[in-house]
Amino acid sequence: MSVYLISITLLRIVHIVAGVCWVGGNIIQAAFLEPTARATAPESGRFMEYLMFRRRFGMFMSISAILTIVAGALLYWYRSGGQIGVWMMTGSGLTFTIGSVFGLVAAAIGFLVMMPTARQLEQIGQTIQGVPTAAQMAEMNQLRARMSQAGRIEVIIGVLALALMAAARYIV
Repeated sequence: MSVYLISITLLRIVHIVAGVCWVGGNIIQAAFLEPTARATAPESGRFMEYLMFRRRFGMFMSISAILTIVAGALLYWYRSGGQIGVWMMTGSGLTFTIGSVFGLVAAAIGFLVMMPTARQLEQIGQTIQGVPTAAQMAEMNQLRARMSQAGRIEVIIGVLALALMAAARYIV
């Protein structure tokens, strides 16, 4: 087995496993964790804080996204043979390209909306002494709503990216 084949195989494994963790984690968060936390608030606050900041779920998601993108970019380059413009004219190349764009948009939502919003929530949580004030609760609710909406959008875009990537090899 050649070094090239081994490296491509390893990149595919990293890309697929990290992508499944990233998209799957977003689905679990948006479909189960966030609605459950909202329904059981304020008791769920400690659970979500522990999940996000002590267990570092957000860091896990960020690392999964970065690994997916880096491995995907390398695979994209290898698959196109460095002839990206020519390769994009094929059904498979175009499908991989569209899937890649969806993946990058999902990552942008995560890094530019979800992460800063989570940091703001963490900062507010650290300032609360006892019962939150009405202003703190209003700000936290606004930030949670932003995260919830962005999370749902990220899931839809991520699932589209995943579906396109899964199908691209079979589109001529």
